[in-house]
Amino acid sequence: MNTVILAEKPSVARDIAGVVGAGRKRDGYLESTDGKRIVTWAFGHLVRYADPDDYGAAWSGKWGFGQLPMIPDTWDLRVDKDAGKQFGIVKRLINAAERVICATDAGREGEHIFRLIYEHAGCRAPVQRLWVSSLTREALSAGFQNLFPAHAFDPLAQAAQARAKADWLVGMNLTRAYTVQNDTLCSVGRVQTPTLAMVVERDRQIETFTKSLYHEVVAHLEPGFDATYARAGEPDDKGRTPPDQVRGRLWVSRIDSRQDAEAIVKSAWNRAAVVEAVEVRRVHHRPPSLYDLTTLQREANERLGWTAAQTLAAAQALYEAKLVTYPRTESRHLPEDARPLLADLLTALPHPHAGLALDHLQQGRGKVPGKGYIDNAKLTDHHAIIPTKEPLPESLAVNLGALYALVVARFVSIFFPDRVVEETTARLDISGHVFLAGGWREIAPGWRVVGTSGDDGDEAASATLPPLSRGQHVVVQSLDVREKETAPPKPYTDATLLAAMKNAGRRLDDAAQVEVLKESGGLGTPATRASMIEGLVRRGYLTRRKKALVSTDKGRGLVAAVAETLRSPELTATWERQLKEIEEGEGSAAGFLDAITGFVRELVPQVQQSSVQVPTGGAGSSKAIGTCPLCGKGVVERTKAFGCSAWRETGCGFAVWKTMYGKKITAAQVKALLSKGRTPVIKGFKNKSGTPFEAALRLDGEGKMALDFGGK
Repeated sequence: MNTVILAEKPSVARDIAGVVGAGRKRDGYLESTDGKRIVTWAFGHLVRYADPDDYGAAWSGKWGFGQLPMIPDTWDLRVDKDAGKQFGIVKRLINAAERVICATDAGREGEHIFRLIYEHAGCRAPVQRLWVSSLTREALSAGFQNLFPAHAFDPLAQAAQARAKADWLVGMNLTRAYTVQNDTLCSVGRVQTPTLAMVVERDRQIETFTKSLYHEVVAHLEPGFDATYARAGEPDDKGRTPPDQVRGRLWVSRIDSRQDAEAIVKSAWNRAAVVEAVEVRRVHHRPPSLYDLTTLQREANERLGWTAAQTLAAAQALYEAKLVTYPRTESRHLPEDARPLLADLLTALPHPHAGLALDHLQQGRGKVPGKGYIDNAKLTDHHAIIPTKEPLPESLAVNLGALYALVVARFVSIFFPDRVVEETTARLDISGHVFLAGGWREIAPGWRVVGTSGDDGDEAASATLPPLSRGQHVVVQSLDVREKETAPPKPYTDATLLAAMKNAGRRLDDAAQVEVLKESGGLGTPATRASMIEGLVRRGYLTRRKKALVSTDKGRGLVAAVAETLRSPELTATWERQLKEIEEGEGSAAGFLDAITGFVRELVPQVQQSSVQVPTGGAGSSKAIGTCPLCGKGVVERTKAFGCSAWRETGCGFAVWKTMYGKKITAAQVKALLSKGRTPVIKGFKNKSGTPFEAALRLDGEGKMALDFGGK
């Protein structure tokens, strides 16, 4: 039987080819010597839904409300020009196959990628599905021994298709609507817009924050420890009480008036402190949970300073190098059938504490790790990110090694016992006032010896209290008033924005929607959140200031202009509930899309009637730097290019990309091009093979740009 295996990327195809014995290289595929096993590949989204311009004159050219809403009767598919050759190869191979095996990534998006290729190629060959979480030879071999029928994943494919079409309907229609209404490009989407709204809200909280002073009274006691004045806490307007506890009571140390604080000092001056209660408790801190993609991105941001996109790229590279399991996962647990494999994995890992972890595993007699780490009920499509048994190559890039070290350390730590800390709290009476003192010491380091941080980060150095007993008198050496001030919220970073996207349901009032967003993983998916953040930066809605993500005027203006429905995570909660029903075979994709179509038809007229305007500032400048050689209008700086300012009105496509042949093009060079028809010679260009060259940019007689090598 002639079998064609379709992988999502060339690197994965090579791994699969090694397992199925397809070692003969061909143009765009690999095959076995007998030609019966062929492995080919896509480039991710090889086929996509067509853009509105592709549907003909009605939706192309100048944008206007007369085009809206755009609701395709049939959904056209397109292949980008640079992928056309590979699609042609894939199409020919799968149409000649007696059997096709879908080996794209095992998840909603991977299923969607395959189905679009299969549909656009007009293929009718029977299909089986490879579903694995690791690219090791062992995992792939087991996967090929347990192939699934393709129809088992039909509900997953229907949900993926429905979400992609819905995002097209909302994104394409409302981006055009808000762009036309505001006369500046406004990119709008179901996930990116509420994400932007969260950053805008946080920035406004910071800007409008008014700091206030408060005071604390601190007693310095013998033999060398401090205690802080406290009063019984009261519930706030939401019924919440302060968290400090001693003997079941709640206390707060904040004093608003300095006069009141000084009165306490005066009252307690030269008085002895009497110990009223001492509470000693041992607290067990279990090893932190395994990584899903979001927690790995957060930790890499905090410890390595990486953006979410950098972490995803590195994790994907480690996966394709077969060093870690599938990274685009939302699960932090392993399946039960992984238990028998843990000892061999620990034996293979290059970590100084892996041997001790193996001892703990063997001593636990199958009970270690517990349900916090291995639980079938907590799994999603893929289990948590863990290392594989593959040996670590000597030539591994430094950045990949740093991320690999985090994954290995987190995995090794789950086999270690709890970290045990002894916490002591004392309540003292000084002239009728309550003072609290606290300290802690580490009893057993447990998993901390591995060198991995927990979800709450590293703790401060221990501060122990001397032995104290009830009724004991303690000498008060001095008292002082410490002035403090309230702090504003902190700006979002990649780490905290990822967490906010994942936990976006907490912003909703409807309990059912909160639960839906919690189950679905919040705004976006682990695989898309990083690109969503980068997209907001690239479009000029957010900017980075060191680690902080801050909204621009353009971003704030867009949030102010869009409808509340688009600013809230509520839309995603509604979608995800319905998509989950489709995945489980209980919902209708057609009914879901009918509702989305109705939503778009209702919202477009509201946008047209809106009077709120989005500012044109942001990533580029609205000031013309020259005259367009094609239409005579101004050329302005935009996010990725210097382009004609009249492209919306006239459809003029003149543009000079900011990066050409690996070289950044400056505004001064573009000014020279527009005014003189030619730039000075620019050094630092590179061709496709990486060879450097120099040339000038010039305009030809038709106003088109070309490279000028000076007659060479």
